[in-house]
Amino acid sequence: MTSDDQLAVQAEPDDEITFCRLVERVAACRLCPSMEGRRRVLGPGNGPLDALVLFVAEAPGRLGGDRTGVPLSRDRSGLNFERLLASSGLGRAEVFVTNAVLCNPRDAQGRNRPPRFDEQSRCLPHLRAQLDLIRAPIVATLGAVALRALDRIEPHGIILRQQVGRAVPWRGRLLFPLYHPSEQALLTRAFDRQQQDYRALGELVLSVRAAIS
Repeated sequence: MTSDDQLAVQAEPDDEITFCRLVERVAACRLCPSMEGRRRVLGPGNGPLDALVLFVAEAPGRLGGDRTGVPLSRDRSGLNFERLLASSGLGRAEVFVTNAVLCNPRDAQGRNRPPRFDEQSRCLPHLRAQLDLIRAPIVATLGAVALRALDRIEPHGIILRQQVGRAVPWRGRLLFPLYHPSEQALLTRAFDRQQQDYRALGELVLSVRAAIS
């Protein structure tokens, strides 16, 4: 970062109106036939527009965001995320949580599946719009899909396994890569290691708060 001004959370009078319009556009989106009938998970439940941290995950889960309307809630990944977030000293009311793809992708058996590249591409303008609106000084990615999505908006060169838990300057902000809180990702990076990553995020938040106070 070159100045503290780059870290400031700048509230604008029309942010709520802009966000409502974005939510309406997302709700009306029909670009992915595979997502027909799925909930578009974007709304007040994502978090405050003046959040210090913007989390970007992969996609809503069938038993999580698709059912509740709130990203990373109620399913196993959501419960893991709540526990990990607590390690950072942050609460859900302080952060904004979204996904690289805003609808739940499922396979032929109705199970969660990773979003396809074409689905990610169609949702990329919605992610870019959220990044432009929610000017959180810290953007934390949850998993490789989210990290790649941000790389398509502006290249960052981050390799998750090498730079997890380390802040990197990106678009006038700090990009903080984390593993996804899914059970599968915990096989790659154990829960206690992920807790350490979230504690590092909490320390970063404290330093950013001090810089903009």
